[in-house]
Amino acid sequence: MVFKIVCSDIVIFDELDSHNFHVAVVDAGVSKQGAFEQAPVVRIGNGSNGLTHQRFQRHARLDDGVDDVVDSTKAEPVSVIGIDFGSDWFKVSIVKPGVPLDIVLNRESKRKTDAVVTIRDGIRYFGTDAVALNLLGIQYNDPLAVEYRSIFSNNMVADPLRNTCAFSVTKDGQVYTVEEILAMQLAHAKRQAEISGGESVSGAVITVPAYLVHHERQAILDAAEIAGIRVLQLMNDGTAVALNYIMTRSMKDKETQHHIFFDMGAGSTTATLAKFTATKVKKDIIPEIEILAVGYDRKLGGRTIDVKLQKHLAKIFMKSPAGSKSKEPIIGNARSMARLLKEANRVKQILSANTETIASVEGLHEEIDFKYKISRAELEELCGNYFQKVLEPIKNVLKQSDLSIKKLDSLVLVGGAVRIPAVQSALRELIGEEKIAANVNQDEANVLGAGFRAAGISKQFKVREIRIKDAVLAPIEVIYNLEAGEDQTKGRETHTTLFHTNSSVPSKKLMNFKRVSDFSFSLAYKNAKTPIFSAKVSGLGAAITKHKDSVKEAPKVKAQIELSESMMVNVEHITAHFEVAQTGKDGGSIKDWLFGSKKDKAADGKGGNDDTEDVKEEVDDKKKPKTTSTPVKKEKKDEATDGKSSDASPTASPTPEPDTKKVTTEKMKLTFDIEYNTLSPLTDEVKSAAKKRFAVMDEEDAARRAREEAMNNLEAFIYSSQDFLESETLLLVSTESQRETFSVQVAESQTWLDDFAFEAATKELSDKLKDLKSARASMYSRVQELGRRPIAIAAYRELVSKADELLTGLQVNVTIEDNAYFGLYNATEFDAGFAKLQEYSTWLTDKEAEQAKVAPHDTPAYRAKEIDLKREELMQYLSRNFMRLPKKVPAKPKTTSVKVPKPETATDDAGAQTSAETPAPAASEEETKAKDSKSGEEPKEDKKTSSEEAGSREEL
Repeated sequence: MVFKIVCSDIVIFDELDSHNFHVAVVDAGVSKQGAFEQAPVVRIGNGSNGLTHQRFQRHARLDDGVDDVVDSTKAEPVSVIGIDFGSDWFKVSIVKPGVPLDIVLNRESKRKTDAVVTIRDGIRYFGTDAVALNLLGIQYNDPLAVEYRSIFSNNMVADPLRNTCAFSVTKDGQVYTVEEILAMQLAHAKRQAEISGGESVSGAVITVPAYLVHHERQAILDAAEIAGIRVLQLMNDGTAVALNYIMTRSMKDKETQHHIFFDMGAGSTTATLAKFTATKVKKDIIPEIEILAVGYDRKLGGRTIDVKLQKHLAKIFMKSPAGSKSKEPIIGNARSMARLLKEANRVKQILSANTETIASVEGLHEEIDFKYKISRAELEELCGNYFQKVLEPIKNVLKQSDLSIKKLDSLVLVGGAVRIPAVQSALRELIGEEKIAANVNQDEANVLGAGFRAAGISKQFKVREIRIKDAVLAPIEVIYNLEAGEDQTKGRETHTTLFHTNSSVPSKKLMNFKRVSDFSFSLAYKNAKTPIFSAKVSGLGAAITKHKDSVKEAPKVKAQIELSESMMVNVEHITAHFEVAQTGKDGGSIKDWLFGSKKDKAADGKGGNDDTEDVKEEVDDKKKPKTTSTPVKKEKKDEATDGKSSDASPTASPTPEPDTKKVTTEKMKLTFDIEYNTLSPLTDEVKSAAKKRFAVMDEEDAARRAREEAMNNLEAFIYSSQDFLESETLLLVSTESQRETFSVQVAESQTWLDDFAFEAATKELSDKLKDLKSARASMYSRVQELGRRPIAIAAYRELVSKADELLTGLQVNVTIEDNAYFGLYNATEFDAGFAKLQEYSTWLTDKEAEQAKVAPHDTPAYRAKEIDLKREELMQYLSRNFMRLPKKVPAKPKTTSVKVPKPETATDDAGAQTSAETPAPAASEEETKAKDSKSGEEPKEDKKTSSEEAGSREEL
């Protein structure tokens, strides 16, 4: 049997701050037909506008019906999965070659799963209490954290190391950071994708809200690292939606479109203005996405309306006759308010489709029931100011881009909260009914775009070329103090913008400083109160002081700073460029000590590529030198000599060799330390400790799942055995005594399951199941054979009959001269073939006779598998002996005839008249050449190609 090669996955996490959490998967799965076929082609899009798998794979044909087994430990990373993670739910989607993109069902066969986790008594439960993702990178005293504590009942505490949000979830005071909580959820989503795809996950593209800043994005990266996920890119969610929008659409050459993607999820609202242009490159039309502006409201979302309605219902409860008699106010009871928040969310969803409904919670507070009739008009009046706020992100992007509504092609709706009628009404008033579009999947557009992007990054799929120019939401600048003056006063603080809002991403900038001592600089978002981080450069002052005689002037310090596709800014390396005077061997030794050997310089030379843009430091002087953007290149300058000509006559009197001094520009790698001014990432020690703690919890979860699975399997087997005992087929192949014995054993197992199974260990449950299977095996096998044998016998007899027809037909064809099978087989072979068929036919007759002597409740004389194997054996015999390729019958040559003068008619003895028609004579060589020259063509020669000549020589 040919085995199946399956490859592992790349995960795409999507939408870390909206309503849903999706996973998109591209998998290298293959079909079960044909061994050594080309892997099916995956296309996402119209025609050629899609994604194509580029590999050939082996895969198995499993005629015996046995499922193929996937060993993920031996799989090569090829497949891609995507996850859309939101504040309320997560969804997982999967795509494989030949299989359309679809949502993966969870263990409960649902298309979405609560994106939450609860830890109780050291046990993790996924899909219960809520954890807000907008707490990532947030300090404990931040307004968002304060609001979260007022809404949800939890034990939020301040992290002692970083003062961030953390949760105390165990009796012993075990504290988990928000990054660790998110890591648990990401790992759960990853495991769900692996179970569905049967493969491990090797990488991820995570889409996040565009407004997340550096330290918030770093928190997501830390969580992914703890979860064991390699992040390929953090992608803005609006960009992912724009990519999903265009990846299945075609554009005309030089066409331009403007669309706003309005995403209102559970936790936030964003509006992304994207410009789509098309350029013809050779024969293809290449679309390009350019993000012009992004507007957002971090606090406005579907949950905002839920909380407003929750508090409104709480007031109504307190004013009701029953509620007013409660001992304590409901607002102070966390459990009651949590139940009321859940009911508020349900009411909001119902009012999106109906004009009124009933809010009802049984035993809401102090065993008092609550019921209240509420209308859509009441909800819209209650949240009227919120519905007007939804327009602000759209107005902001139009203002930033200086684009009028008339030039806007459409407003595309995304997210769950856009289904609220009041939200749609406000959008229609601003944009117009005709420009409101819902032509993308509102819940899954993010994950599909991220999945398409991940497929391109993975290099395992050929994707449609779509160029993306993302927007830098806030300009990033470098802050530094100019070199101190002679009076040692501190130089003035200077701000230089490195990455503007129109900067391409990814991008690298080379910041140039003129320094004679160690210094520091900071990177910050423009107009931000606190820098992102500071870089302290060291080693420069000590090198200059020790070798000041060799250094001609203050060195130029170049810091290469990168803004990655994930919108993460970092300092790649810092180098100092010296002009050094060298004298003989001493100069060389100083250079090697100061600047490193050639090997060191080769290793350091990877920075400062041609694509890096130079940014010059300002000079605190009226005589400010002109600056250029050309990078400094290594150069050599010859100092003045004694004036002697270098080509003097060799007969000239010898003179002492001058002390030649050369000035070379050399490069030295400087060390620097990063100090975070806002929120530092998790340290390696903290992440390592979290991974170890997670490993222990994973083992406990695996053991618990194994026990639950063992109990479920035992319970399912007991119920199926009870049905089995009542089947009519069993009566035909078993005795009353056999059935009674097994029935007693099933009843005892049922009693044990009800009384002791919940305290039993996994092994004990497995042993019980093993004993039951062993007791049922013989009867179950006879029932199976009773149904399989007739099918196997019919297939066997059909093959023998068709084989007889085959041999009979061949026996006739081999005697016909014009037939392709003429002489292909001889009489001896046919005699042996018919004898073999008789042998196989007799074998089946004998087996049936043996089975007729066996009682139905006894072990069968033969099994259907034996017939299948014998049938396969006959097929192989026929293939070896009577499947020869037929001969090619040569076509009859065509003859041409010409009319000749009619000969005299002769009369034969019978009195019949005959006439002759002779074939045309072959043209002579001279006639052929004359004909060719007359038609203007050169006579053709029989020339061999060089390869043919080489082949001829090789044969000789």
